[in-house]
Amino acid sequence: MRFDSAATCPDCGGARAALQAAAPDAFDVHFTEAIDFLRNKLRLPTATWTDIWQGMHSTAFVVAGAQSDDLLADFQEAVTKAIAAGRTLADFRKDFDNIVAEHGWSYRGSRNWRSKVIFQTNLRTAYSAGRWQQIQRLKAARPYLRYVAVMDARTRPQHRTWHNTVLPVDHPWWETHFPPNGWNCRCSVQSLNERDLARHGLKVSDDAPPSPLVPRTLNTASGRVTIEVPEGIDPGFAYNPGLAGFGRGAELVALERHGAWRSLSAPGDPQALPPLPLDHAPVAPLRGAITSEEELRAALRAALGGDEVVIEDPTGNYVRLGQAIVDHMLESADRLDGRERYFPLLPYLVKDPAEIWIGWAESEISGRVAMRRRYVKLVDIGGGRVIGIVCDADGGEWSGLTFFRGHSGPGAGANMRTGLKIYPS
Repeated sequence: MRFDSAATCPDCGGARAALQAAAPDAFDVHFTEAIDFLRNKLRLPTATWTDIWQGMHSTAFVVAGAQSDDLLADFQEAVTKAIAAGRTLADFRKDFDNIVAEHGWSYRGSRNWRSKVIFQTNLRTAYSAGRWQQIQRLKAARPYLRYVAVMDARTRPQHRTWHNTVLPVDHPWWETHFPPNGWNCRCSVQSLNERDLARHGLKVSDDAPPSPLVPRTLNTASGRVTIEVPEGIDPGFAYNPGLAGFGRGAELVALERHGAWRSLSAPGDPQALPPLPLDHAPVAPLRGAITSEEELRAALRAALGGDEVVIEDPTGNYVRLGQAIVDHMLESADRLDGRERYFPLLPYLVKDPAEIWIGWAESEISGRVAMRRRYVKLVDIGGGRVIGIVCDADGGEWSGLTFFRGHSGPGAGANMRTGLKIYPS
């Protein structure tokens, strides 16, 4: 095994462990994990590059300023094709020009700069995520990672000091320093075992390199804000794309539902929102108490017209409503609080929401980031009572039901109207 920036790692299924230094803009291998990572992202409209942040990118495909789903779909296909077919930046620029012309997209920056940012950032993070998935699969046999910088005149000074750092696969340092660590960063990692270390005179580092936080100022939709990032890492890159996308292994991902989730947010101050419109309930809530699991499932079945139904929302997304809602409620006694009375309103919430939001949370068990669509509606159920309904759909299947009762007003549902609003645009 050669230990240089262009080495081919023996455990990576034929894919490169790093971009070739001589041709850093090309992928000439078929890398299934990276392709799947890109293809499985949900397309989201955004206005600026700070609308979503760090690990959120592992679930969403975005191009700053691209608001049309058709435009995003074409870019997503072009970038995915670049990995699958081993295309270069020059090849991608031909696609870029065709996509811009077809959609009449007006973008900021020069053509060469913008196309390079879209191409390189998506390819390098997808490659990074795929490598992490492979590393996790083999970490019992290859438990260490080595940081590899290209070590030429273009290498950042801080990245140069990290070269040859060797730490266990699950060391916390890799949560923030797994490459790429900035725009056009060419660093990579290699997975190693004890024999590799001995053969090449390497050893596990006594400590992770120091990572002092430094202030950086950003332009966001709500104005200029100051954030702190680890020294040597560009804002927005202090995360591990594979950890956010796949977690620390299938065993821990399977345990996510038993642990806490930490809400994620993009930098910037929350913007003032108009009051939610008040709608009249198209159907009446259920009456009487439900006292058993059988009655709970029967109530949901009656509301949906069966055990499961698939409904299209106003954005063209499909949501599957089924008994998973009851499964979720039965996991905790505090969820059996009367919310089942509003089962009949669920299909209408998907078909005709006041707003649809995208929110993100990170599992404290696995480190994986999940994205959820949140449907919000404020409904008058008569008698001067108002109920706001917020339901989360995770991966196209309903995952939770939350509601609040009280009076309508400017602040109704404020805590639930967070993240990225995608409807109405």
